[in-house]
This record gives sequence, C-alpha cells and structure tokens, in this order.
Amino acid sequence: MTTLLKKARLLLPSPPGRGASGEGIKIFILCLVSLLLAACGFHPRGTMVHLPERMQPVRFIGLADYHPLMRELRRQLHTAGVKLAEGDEAPASVVRLILRQEGHIFSVNGNNAAVEYEYTYTLNYHVETPPGSQARGGELETRRIVYAPGGELLGRVREGEVRERDVYSELAQRLIQRLSAL
Repeated sequence: MTTLLKKARLLLPSPPGRGASGEGIKIFILCLVSLLLAACGFHPRGTMVHLPERMQPVRFIGLADYHPLMRELRRQLHTAGVKLAEGDEAPASVVRLILRQEGHIFSVNGNNAAVEYEYTYTLNYHVETPPGSQARGGELETRRIVYAPGGELLGRVREGEVRERDVYSELAQRLIQRLSAL
C-alpha cells in the first residue's frame, strides 16, 4: 500500500498552497477510480481470466485437437493455469464447441470483380458442469472484412493467415471470459 501511495504522489503533484490535505484528496480519487474500474469488469488488455475451480479439469470436444482454435484455446488456458482433462481423466465440466465460417463478397470494383470479402466466424458453445447435466451455452460471433483486389501475392497469403490467427485468438479469449462468468 505504501508503494501505491508513493506512486500516487509522483503522478499527482499537489497544487501550491494545499499541503497534505491536497495529497489526501488525490489519493482518495485515485483509489476511487481504481475501485470503479474493477467494479465495472474492466481488465487491462492481455490479462487472463481464470475459470472457477468447480469447472476444472475441463474438456473441450467438438473440434479436432489440431484445429487452430483448439490450439489457441489450450495455449490461453495453459497460460491462465487452468487444468485440462487429459486422456481418461474424468472432467469436472465438458464444453462442446461448434465453429462455422462463412464468406461473402462485400464489394466489387468497376469491372464487377470482387475486391472485398466479409468473413463471419460463429462459435456455439454448450457447457455441462458436471458432465451430463443441463447444458448452458451461447454464441460468439466475429466478422472481418478483407481487401483482396486480385493477384496471389505472398504478402496477401501471409496477411490472411495472420488475420485468421487473430480471429481464433479473439474467439478463445471471449470464450474464456464467458466461461469464467458461469
């Protein structure tokens, strides 16, 4: 707590003539702002959300283990310290996943050739805690618009791979946030 007070004093210099009472107000405001941010569910980008202990170990089914979304989901859960059910281990909860991908032409150029595409990724999930109980679930959706004027350039192929990896990372992060709220 004392280091927080020292940081607050460095960040918020007291106005001339106020003395110690001005510092007390600044510290109060700083504490109030941090409490309000925590109460609204704000999390700095990159912070991990933890699954409740009653859900662990968890098993994900419905997608192949080598699917990019499953790899990203396992990576993020491992980073958060969540136990995954391996092999014959009995899980405390089962999450069923269904992923749909759709692509549509978004816009055309003057020659009536497609130049932009809209890709929609929809992830349906159903959670059984404990396995075999009534499933609770939901749906997550994300969309991306990709500009592709033609030509198979190596940079465009690489950009498509990076965009797809970003989509899976976003879906995994949002799924973990939803599961932590159950």
